[in-house]
Amino acid sequence: MTFRYIDRIFEYVNSVDTAKINEFYELLKESDLVIPYGSGRSYSSIKIAMSQLAKLRNAPQVLTPEDTGFPGNTMYEALDNISSRYNSVLLIINSGSGESYEPINVAEDYIKYREKYNDKYKIAVVTSNPDSTLGKLGSKYGLCIKLEAERPPSLDYTTTGIMGDIFELGSLMMFTALVEMFYNDSRDYNRYTETFQKNIRQYFDRYINSSEYESVLDILEKRSNVFIGGRGSSDEVATMLVIRLNHVKYAIGDHVYKARGSNTPRPRRGDLGILISCSGETPAVLKWAQDLRDLGSHVFSIVGNPVSSLAKISNYTIVLDSCREYKPGTPRDFYMYTSFLLSPLPIKLIMRLMNRGLVLPEALLRYYHSTME
Repeated sequence: MTFRYIDRIFEYVNSVDTAKINEFYELLKESDLVIPYGSGRSYSSIKIAMSQLAKLRNAPQVLTPEDTGFPGNTMYEALDNISSRYNSVLLIINSGSGESYEPINVAEDYIKYREKYNDKYKIAVVTSNPDSTLGKLGSKYGLCIKLEAERPPSLDYTTTGIMGDIFELGSLMMFTALVEMFYNDSRDYNRYTETFQKNIRQYFDRYINSSEYESVLDILEKRSNVFIGGRGSSDEVATMLVIRLNHVKYAIGDHVYKARGSNTPRPRRGDLGILISCSGETPAVLKWAQDLRDLGSHVFSIVGNPVSSLAKISNYTIVLDSCREYKPGTPRDFYMYTSFLLSPLPIKLIMRLMNRGLVLPEALLRYYHSTME
């Protein structure tokens, strides 16, 4: 089974202008504060990578507008407070279309303050459309990096929402490579992306058709609700999957929830929990797993430690190697690999449902054919 979108992601990540990447790297090194922003799953992509930057020694402070400590209700108000603490600030916006409403508002607020008080404040925009509103702002006030991410023109966005993975996963890989560059004080972008791509292919070969993956699909194919969760960066990985998987499950009358969300119902016997933890020892995640098992639900976990408590509690487990030799102050690529490994779940579920003869929305079928060979 071939997933065409994975090949396209690799192609587009490899074709990014390395001169622009090096310029981005220098902006990161010069900054005292980095503010990542975006909309929807593109925002999750950049937050996953920037959370790893924040762990590095000598790295800039990382602060998002949603953080409790963000010192203002608007970007302009926050910068008024930030200016007394940070000399060099970098706003990074991740937006495939370059026309997302909230990121544009944040960028315009940022530029308004910059023009009035401090032209050392820079903006970097990653988008598939450099001629977009955000792309032009990045080019004028800092940097714009083009990351290709075509979407099938026939895709009905109103029905399937943000089903596409190309820009979201591609930008996640690109940002993760930049974090590795920062950590290793290296400009060798291609070396890191080549390593990532090699490992992803190996993980796909090992797991995508494994008994664990197929057993999870057996559960998804039946009437069941799904609860997906993690803590910290794992929570952002969960967010990236929830919306896509929910579009498919909703078509057959089921729902997908963030684990322990504010409106999350009580799991039932036969439901599925998908839990993510690099260490496999996160207390809250272990509690969710045990509660799910006690209620008769199934637990599928993605961990970085094969002998972890979460792996032992779970019915099905995928183990990545990233956390075995982790040391404090180093970046983890576990979250990027997990995002890639979970991305085929909705696609394979569509295949299962089609083989059963179920009638699915036309837009879901077009999405399926756009990703598969």
